[in-house]
Amino acid sequence: MKKKTIIALLALVPTCMNAQQSISISERPTAESMTLVNDMFKTTIAVADNDAEVVRTVANCLANDMELVSGKRPDVTNSLAQTTLPIIAGTVGQSAFIDQLVSEGKIDVTDICGKWEVFTIQMTKNPRALVVAGSTPRGTAYGLFELSRQMGVSPYVWWADVAPAKKEALYVNGEKTTSKEPSVKYRGIFINDEDFALFPWASKGIDKKYNNIGPNTYARVMELLLRLRANTLWPAMHLCSEAFWANKDNLPVARKYDIMLGSSHCEQMLRDNEWEWRHAPWNGNNEDWNYVTNKAKIQQYWEERVAESVDYDGMYTLGMRGVHDWGISGYPSTEDKVRGLTDIIGYQRELLGKYFDDVTKVPQLFIPYKEVLDAYNAGLQVPEDVTLCWVDDNHGYIRQLPKPAEQARSGGNGVYYHVSYWGTPADYLWIASHSPSLMSYELSRAYDQGIRTLWVINVGDIKPAEMELEFCMDLAWDINQWTPEKAIGYNRAWAERTFGAAYADQIAAIKKEYYHLAAGGKPEHVHMIKYTYDDMEQRISSYAALTQQVDALKPQIPTELQDAFFQLIEYPVKGAYQMNVKTFRAAQSLELAKLGQKELALKYANEAQTAYNTILALTDKYNNDIAGGKWKGMMNCKPRNQKQFDMPATATTANISKTKAVRKKDEVVIIPANHYTAASPTVKTLEGVGINQASVTVWPLDMKAYEDTQIAEAPYVDYEIPVKVGRNTIEVRCLSNFPINTDYDLRVALSIEGAWTNTQSLRTTAMKGKWHTTVAQGYNDATIDYESQEEKTIKLRISLMDPGVVISEIRNTVATKD
Repeated sequence: MKKKTIIALLALVPTCMNAQQSISISERPTAESMTLVNDMFKTTIAVADNDAEVVRTVANCLANDMELVSGKRPDVTNSLAQTTLPIIAGTVGQSAFIDQLVSEGKIDVTDICGKWEVFTIQMTKNPRALVVAGSTPRGTAYGLFELSRQMGVSPYVWWADVAPAKKEALYVNGEKTTSKEPSVKYRGIFINDEDFALFPWASKGIDKKYNNIGPNTYARVMELLLRLRANTLWPAMHLCSEAFWANKDNLPVARKYDIMLGSSHCEQMLRDNEWEWRHAPWNGNNEDWNYVTNKAKIQQYWEERVAESVDYDGMYTLGMRGVHDWGISGYPSTEDKVRGLTDIIGYQRELLGKYFDDVTKVPQLFIPYKEVLDAYNAGLQVPEDVTLCWVDDNHGYIRQLPKPAEQARSGGNGVYYHVSYWGTPADYLWIASHSPSLMSYELSRAYDQGIRTLWVINVGDIKPAEMELEFCMDLAWDINQWTPEKAIGYNRAWAERTFGAAYADQIAAIKKEYYHLAAGGKPEHVHMIKYTYDDMEQRISSYAALTQQVDALKPQIPTELQDAFFQLIEYPVKGAYQMNVKTFRAAQSLELAKLGQKELALKYANEAQTAYNTILALTDKYNNDIAGGKWKGMMNCKPRNQKQFDMPATATTANISKTKAVRKKDEVVIIPANHYTAASPTVKTLEGVGINQASVTVWPLDMKAYEDTQIAEAPYVDYEIPVKVGRNTIEVRCLSNFPINTDYDLRVALSIEGAWTNTQSLRTTAMKGKWHTTVAQGYNDATIDYESQEEKTIKLRISLMDPGVVISEIRNTVATKD
């Protein structure tokens, strides 16, 4: 199109704006505004035919969002003819519209060219238009969804029914907004353990045609990813779910939304073994999934997928494990695994080289998970250009971070991180409860140690983990926005953009306390934690107060946000509350029955039963009432039908002891970690981390490990501890995390009244020994006994001998004498 033609179509009276004033969208105009929608006008969204499909896809999403907000839907067109005040969207070098505007000097894209997934939003003065230009097609998509965000549309507008506020008009102000490159290159999710919610919901609902998770579900998932500024999906892969690649109707969806497809640690080369290996034409099982004895068939199986996937955006997982999340077969010892995996990775690289011009440019992933981590640590060599994807312990604590040489790899490093999990010591598939503060600490620490290429979050069924996922993607987009010191503020920021400023403070307070209580025991784990009687009472009291806050706020929430409030706030808070009541009151009723305290024992038994019934009622409402039954089958309060979700045994009139006794009660003093009397300058308070509202640690990381002879040089924290006559058991309760890498320990040195007592290691091994206890209860401990001849206050110094030690609270217990 000629220059004068564009000007004739677009030109309006130019305005003057301050240089580099950021683009913003408001309901009220100013003298410098450009109109998008009002009672007499609606804009047009123009996308050139030669641009990527995802740009038109998201342009239509933006049009839908504008209709949702204003009641008017802009047309999406491939022409600039007869348009006034348009939104012109396109990718530099791929859009005829954008390239012409660049060549004519109408927009400046020098600060985005050649960068990864960056966008610029600019208001042109003459001609008058709002231009969204991306350095890549996804960059353009993110720029378009930035306009949705500015209109007040939540990423969870569909997935959690977060209805935006209605606005009579929309106006653009400002001159230019340019995004930074994302902090993490590949950012996305793994749909996992979908058997109990996502699968039944999809197969009986929007993908009923397929009786499975299918293209309609994946379209909604991929739209959500783009709204969250994510780009990567590991599709559902449990045996119940048809493999993503097996349903050919899924493949156009990936192209439509321009999503990078990957696969988990037990699904190499974009294969879904649970479905594809077990079904025709392969008809295999775990016994013949053995590279030693069945090499030719497995190689053929992998090659078929590589050949099919060449024209898609894919990341190939290398190596091998079991058909599912099991150890690799055929290699009994760690040394055997090193040898076998070396051979397997060599073949996989040859295979990629057969179908791609340069294997070093193909995104590839190696995930040292479980037994594969042992092989890696034993010397397995992974090609330099392959991304090493490190893993957490399945409960939010990253097991091992890369060393400097690993950080320098051209393939970079990634992390596979859970906010939902099926496995030891107990699942947490029901309600998501990782705090933003904890996730910021773990993921920021990972980023600090070079994990910047890939972040994949295991979100289970997506639905219980909306806020947690949004936080992870926000952090991956801009690592500096929510550092561990600032992450507590995310509760309010999220609440304001989701529910509005009028309710943000109250919702932030609710979320803060919800996460605090979960840090001391997830709802799915409270049955296995050894709480004291007083601990149980305190948790029930705190949850009751929290539920009262929810009930007081609920009537104030606008009608159109009531469904979102139930899903995102009310259900998780009340579900967690009732799970604690059910578990604790049942246990207390039995204890009181043994003590002959009939009235209270039966009262507590009744409270436990009521709590159990309430969970069922809340879940029934979630599935059948909210959003007109949209989420039928999505919420399961008994995933895997595990015993802890059943009604536990309680006291009855038949098991009350006739002999009355008195319950013993220990004396306990709890000192929050941030109530210290002195500390090294490098010690910072991280609010929202740990079991007691806030924790203290050295941040940024001090990478020096101190010997016992260097205690005086190590960072420290001092406390005053009240003690009683007799034996005082002093516990230093610390975060249940891991050493930075295999070069470090995780030690604290304890000194009382200036005299060194001992140095203790907090190192645990994931899925072994003490870890089963520490990860569930939310803390590990360094404990000493102190014999006192009098009641007094002593000085305790805790020296942090290794990087990564995080102190949550100090607890002194004096046992009651008989």
